[in-house]
Amino acid sequence: MKTLVRKLFGFAALLAVICTSSVQAQEAYKLTAGDEVSVVVFGQEDLSITGKLDENGTLNYPLLGALSAGGLTVSQLEKTIARELSGSYLVNPDVRVSVAGYRQVYINGEVNSPGGYDYKPGLTLDKAIALAGGFAEKASKERITLTRVINGESQLFSMRSTDAVLPGDIIEVAEYLQVFVNGEVQRPGNYPYQPGLTLEKTIALAGGFTGRASKKRIKVSRDVDGQQQQGKIRMRDPVYPGDIVSVPEGFF
Repeated sequence: MKTLVRKLFGFAALLAVICTSSVQAQEAYKLTAGDEVSVVVFGQEDLSITGKLDENGTLNYPLLGALSAGGLTVSQLEKTIARELSGSYLVNPDVRVSVAGYRQVYINGEVNSPGGYDYKPGLTLDKAIALAGGFAEKASKERITLTRVINGESQLFSMRSTDAVLPGDIIEVAEYLQVFVNGEVQRPGNYPYQPGLTLEKTIALAGGFTGRASKKRIKVSRDVDGQQQQGKIRMRDPVYPGDIVSVPEGFF
């Protein structure tokens, strides 16, 4: 019995922490266009509404008209509504505001189910990727970027798995960078690009030369300003993402 009580107490404590974290997240969050808020004025059903902030960040509210809510926390919006209602309309109104619905988070690129997903407080990059069905086969886990609007300007960030995601964020998962090796190598195929990659290292990734390889006639095909160009390449020359390395057969 004591064990059961302890487990129930522990569960209740955990639930309290989760609820507290959710409340704190809502209190710190600044509202913006597209967010939906619930306004409750106790004892005044006609003034209790659920509404969405328009593209200018304003909330259409009974009696008060268009309220500028963008950039405010729910606590600040509560105080604004209470202040505007006081005196002319009500005496000491008891106002409560909460976020009823956040803007969606958008996940594009190399995930299994790209698209928009409902934001929930505490969302991180790894949880957002999970919402989108996980990484696709060609996803580069090192090339994930996030676009976020800050003070009206779009800013681009590199992301780690534990970084926080906010409503309206746009996540882009890029395809992993690769080079292509064909011809007289042991394992022709595609290989992940690595910074500092040279032809010598590329040939090593492909298992080395075959006995028929012509080491002096290796060519690389490279995209230059949208056009594919081909030229000779030496063992110490750098190799870049998208390069196609061709090792011809020698004349014996």
